[in-house]
Amino acid sequence: MVRKLWIQVLTLGLSCSFILISACSSNNEIRPRSVNDHKTKMVTEEQTNDPDLYFGDLGVEQRPNSHHIRNLTADPSKKVLLDPNGFPLIKQHPNPSIEPNHKNYVESLIKSAESFIGTPYVYGSDRTEPSTFDCSDYTRWVFMTSLGMDLPWDSRSQAAYVNAFSKKKYTSLKEAQRGDLLFFSSYRGDNASDYANLEPSEKTITHVAIYMGNGKIIHSPSKNSGGVHIGELTWRQLNNRFISGGNILD
Repeated sequence: MVRKLWIQVLTLGLSCSFILISACSSNNEIRPRSVNDHKTKMVTEEQTNDPDLYFGDLGVEQRPNSHHIRNLTADPSKKVLLDPNGFPLIKQHPNPSIEPNHKNYVESLIKSAESFIGTPYVYGSDRTEPSTFDCSDYTRWVFMTSLGMDLPWDSRSQAAYVNAFSKKKYTSLKEAQRGDLLFFSSYRGDNASDYANLEPSEKTITHVAIYMGNGKIIHSPSKNSGGVHIGELTWRQLNNRFISGGNILD
């Protein structure tokens, strides 16, 4: 009788252990947080090791946060262009009081961009100070500190700014030049096939970088990547995720 009771207790204990192990295992699954969430699949941490890449910075200006307040005014008597978040797109120019590096705005921009290397990545980072960045917060601070140009706050809005005001915009990476802003769609995996035959609605801009030349970019894509760093355009299939680019300094 006692032996039978012990067997029942042992069986119950093993069942509980199995349930706990199963629950812990399910917590290790990371759901890709892309803008097309309903079409993505479950991936494990071992498969990506970088869950931030699935998120991007889409709609950061729409997130309710007391630190993310942006007041812009525009002449109501004139037709005003709006960014995807409904803020006025106001054309920026380099501050004339800031002397460019070697009389070259692009090199001033690149020098400022490199000064932030190693700054940690935080999604939806505080736009009022530069201790952490997401991708578009980083590009905004680079333009602001180097040239006094205050760009919109997320990648889609910065792309809208380039589309509205750039004299040189393109959809082929072959046209990219040093200092250009480059825009990319959501990360979906490390295979080129992950980006083949996508619908236009599946190519929403969620990432932005600054082109350094020679196939290199400087950007802040994720925590695990080390925050702000210089990388290749082939990193995480960025070359297959490219949407558009442009120069806003000419």
